[in-house]
Amino acid sequence: MFSTCIRAGARYSLLTRPTSLYARSATPLISGSSATCTSSVQRSLHASAPAFKKGGNRKQAAAKEEAPAAEEEDEFEGGGKRGKKKGFSVADLTPASQSKVAPEAKGEVDKASKKMISTVDWYRKEMSLLTNRALGRVTPAILDSVRVHLPDLDVPLKLSEVATVGVKEGTVLVVTAFDEHNLKAIEKGIYSAEIPHCVPQRADARTIRIPMPKPTLEDRASYIKTASKECEETKVKIRGINTAGLKALTKMGFEKRSSELVEMQSLSDTNVGEVDKIFQKIKKDLGS
Repeated sequence: MFSTCIRAGARYSLLTRPTSLYARSATPLISGSSATCTSSVQRSLHASAPAFKKGGNRKQAAAKEEAPAAEEEDEFEGGGKRGKKKGFSVADLTPASQSKVAPEAKGEVDKASKKMISTVDWYRKEMSLLTNRALGRVTPAILDSVRVHLPDLDVPLKLSEVATVGVKEGTVLVVTAFDEHNLKAIEKGIYSAEIPHCVPQRADARTIRIPMPKPTLEDRASYIKTASKECEETKVKIRGINTAGLKALTKMGFEKRSSELVEMQSLSDTNVGEVDKIFQKIKKDLGS
């Protein structure tokens, strides 16, 4: 049987006809116990035939072996059904502290977040006005903090509710009262606001002029000092909101290292960091 297998293998290896013809020409030469050997040779030749057809190009066989991987990759190409599989970044993930905040704690966390954001926005607005004054920019917004107390009202009014504010010659604020009887209250409100270098001067029965001098280097240093002081006060307010929120969550039964308390502390750290950024920008703008 061994010799028969050798002869059959030699005959199959020398033939150059298609594999289907190999099987027909070899069958009459082998019978009986050699059938098993014949079928094994046939399977071997059938498996190797595609690799060596047309000059025996081994690269074609390698390409077919790699085909499944290519097809799997094509599933995710842009033109495929599912599109190209993309990687992910940390920014695309939802923080665990956010996803695990209990529903009963979410209201307390959201309330604290709104208060902190509101505090940061107030500081940002105040520092914008301070920067304008420090750089000598005269705008009506300089008088935004003025409140006017009228005799017949219990609630103070904004200056824009009782007068118009304009800028003349780029350095003078001009306040014109809607009612001349309110001019004295408007003047008092401007003094009470304690705006640096803001000294009102009556021009007529309805008008107040406020010359705004250009700030000196000493003035800029004073503005930076004011900004630093308000920066610390704002951070104290944010930390106070955080402390109150942590106490509220603790009373609700959340433990010290729970995701709810971690989220609250994270909000505080983020907003405190934002206040520091605003202050650093002011120092840069004012050349400190």
